[in-house]
Amino acid sequence: MTGNNVRQPDERLRAQQCLELRREGHTWQEIADQLGYADRSGARKAVERLLDRTEFESVDEYRVLESDRLDALHAAYWTAALDGDLDAAKLVLRISAQRCRLLGLDLPARVSIEPGPAGEDFAVTAARLMTEIMDADARTLPDFLTSDPSSPEVESEPWSNIGK
Repeated sequence: MTGNNVRQPDERLRAQQCLELRREGHTWQEIADQLGYADRSGARKAVERLLDRTEFESVDEYRVLESDRLDALHAAYWTAALDGDLDAAKLVLRISAQRCRLLGLDLPARVSIEPGPAGEDFAVTAARLMTEIMDADARTLPDFLTSDPSSPEVESEPWSNIGK
């Protein structure tokens, strides 16, 4: 990109070259130097943008490659981590966290909302549930909340005497 944030025609090609170099095992800094990025983050961001808009086969291939690399690193430090090497244990945890991000394992759980009882619309269900809650609460609420508010011995707001 240029200073005015207009994408250059060759940007996609250059990002594809970044991805290919990364697949070959080059570091982000090596890729940045070879392809003329200001620093390693430019090369990394170019690949991230490319993967965001690239067909799924390429993304899946890259995920498999990165996952294999993480597996190799994990295996290399696993025994040392289990033997009590604190630095190795920290590295194994970081590798695991990276794998979770790569594979999407740290995404929020999907929630499925099931339809209510057949033939009952939302308003009817809500009214029925509120009635059930009120009936249950009436059996467990303190007396001042279930008494007749017009009765002289019941204050309209029992909490209003706080600080008196």
